[in-house]
Amino acid sequence: MDTQMDKVGLLQQGSAAIVTGAASGIGKATALALASCGVKLTLLDLDTIQGSELERQIVSNGGRAQFVACDVTNSDAQRAAFAKHMEAYGALDVCILNAGVGFASPDFRALLAEGQASSSSHVGEADWRRMSAINLGAVVEGAALAVSNMRARGGVVLVNASSAGILPAPGLEAYAATKAGAVHFVRSLAWMHQAANIRVCCVCPQFTDTPLVQSMGKHLAQQIQSWKMPRVLRVEEVVGAIMELLADDGEGGGAVLAVTAQAGRTYWRRQKSGRQQKSGAPRRPPPSPELAAWATLERDDGGVTRKLVATKLSPDFRAATAIVEGVSRTASLAPGQVLIRRALTGVNASDINFTSGRYHGPGAQDLLPLDVGFESVGVVAAVGAHAAQKLGVAVGSPVATMSYGGFSEYAVEEFKNVVPVPAVSRETVALLTSGLTASIALEQSGRMRGGETVLVTAAAGGTGQFAVQLAKLAGNHVIATCGSDQKADLLRQLGAHRVVNYRKESLKQVLKSEYKAGVDLVYESVGGDMFNTALNALAYKGRLVVIGMMSQYTSGKDGGWAVLSHPGLPEKLLNKSATVTGFFLPHYARLFKSHLSRLHALMSTGQLRVEVDPKSFVGLESVADAVDHLQSGNSLGKVVVSINPLQLSRL
Repeated sequence: MDTQMDKVGLLQQGSAAIVTGAASGIGKATALALASCGVKLTLLDLDTIQGSELERQIVSNGGRAQFVACDVTNSDAQRAAFAKHMEAYGALDVCILNAGVGFASPDFRALLAEGQASSSSHVGEADWRRMSAINLGAVVEGAALAVSNMRARGGVVLVNASSAGILPAPGLEAYAATKAGAVHFVRSLAWMHQAANIRVCCVCPQFTDTPLVQSMGKHLAQQIQSWKMPRVLRVEEVVGAIMELLADDGEGGGAVLAVTAQAGRTYWRRQKSGRQQKSGAPRRPPPSPELAAWATLERDDGGVTRKLVATKLSPDFRAATAIVEGVSRTASLAPGQVLIRRALTGVNASDINFTSGRYHGPGAQDLLPLDVGFESVGVVAAVGAHAAQKLGVAVGSPVATMSYGGFSEYAVEEFKNVVPVPAVSRETVALLTSGLTASIALEQSGRMRGGETVLVTAAAGGTGQFAVQLAKLAGNHVIATCGSDQKADLLRQLGAHRVVNYRKESLKQVLKSEYKAGVDLVYESVGGDMFNTALNALAYKGRLVVIGMMSQYTSGKDGGWAVLSHPGLPEKLLNKSATVTGFFLPHYARLFKSHLSRLHALMSTGQLRVEVDPKSFVGLESVADAVDHLQSGNSLGKVVVSINPLQLSRL
């Protein structure tokens, strides 16, 4: 099995898409991202030179694309372009309506000064009427053409609007009106998702570093000041948002995803009924016959399986756990249940906290034995009544779980705890606890925005690697800590701006001498002295997010958790209007699917690299070794165990 994800939502190998305004800027970058997923493309633009060059670029890299010169304000030309697409590919799954111009508008300040609107040269009527025809009229017509070609099998129509469609834009009033019209047009078509499985949505980025925005002149500076933008967006930030919308139908029809330099991606005025508007089975990778054969493989064992459980409470994982009999492969499933054959499972620093009973309160001893392991990726082996319809999977579908009991060969799960995934791969495992912790914690607890200084501790670990990349993608300066030259090299490859190997230099001195203004956001998982150093380095209104304290898990009495006090903490926070907040992933379960879709989209488009520790661990017998490897501090990236010794690469 290919370890790279080749399917994300609609972006399956062989899907077909139209992109308007494809020759440059956001349209070009989006087309290249779609091509990297194996999507067949029709590229529409007036610029024949750049459009033809983009077609050659995609084809030369093994993709399929055709360029069609098209003025989208010409109804006949746009209709002919859609017909040419259908003739070439026979289907339309995605339509990106990206063509747009700006920023023509009557100069209302000048009109006030002149008082003669009818004769003023400041009206620029021809310019703003053409802008309206492209930014709004062509969107309406393009959406209608897309819907007429999608009605047989569904699809997504995505409009690239603008933050000017949801925020006031003084000086660009007519431009803002066209974009606001496009946004409300999209929201008014929310019903189509339920009626025809056609999802109409839009992305609303602030001004982005494209040739169009570069031509704004004085208007750009005015809007940056008006919107309090610390910077213009990078094209890849907008493309990431577009890929998220395409990948995740969880927001339903009419979704409006704003992209700002201050707050990253946020859904604007969510459709209250959006999650109820999904119809039929969601688009998922089709079940694999090879995976189905693997998941249902008959063995002469009477259906007996094995699992790892904690039989006593101890931070010594090896001493606390034992292999016992698990669920029966032949057991009858209740309605809504799914039998899963585990393939891969992830190891986390908190596995020893779990075996210590720290997540179960004072009565943990009475709950023994405890099923251990937080996450796994596997294959559906059997489906109970109604589960297939509710979940949209069948025998042979790759799925993930994030419920207790991941260290087991098979599991029976309720459908609500099962998440379909594009592939059975180590990378997919890494995106679960580790990737979701970084993505959700930075957004929800860290309130991450662009243009800040972000410190990530234990940055080369399972979750730290994602925090580094997500912080950089959001437009921040990233400081990353680690404990070896090998890890330092990895962090530089991941894009960290300043890497601190604490075995060779003092983080405290680096922060004091190089970052005198302080650190705006800290993603902290080490604890102890590292926590104190990060706390003291916080900038005014800085935020420190505690996602763990690995150095304290086994450094206390009898190898237990060392509980530390922090004298002066309230005074330090008060003095800087700073905050320290804890983050525990299970409290954010409602966000798992949307953030996982976002991470998959970033990975599939090459914007997110997933580092998996190279050391091999096979079978339940090796889980304790994997935990020891992680706790040693020598791991590099996510530590993953292959639960079944079958070579998945052959599937």
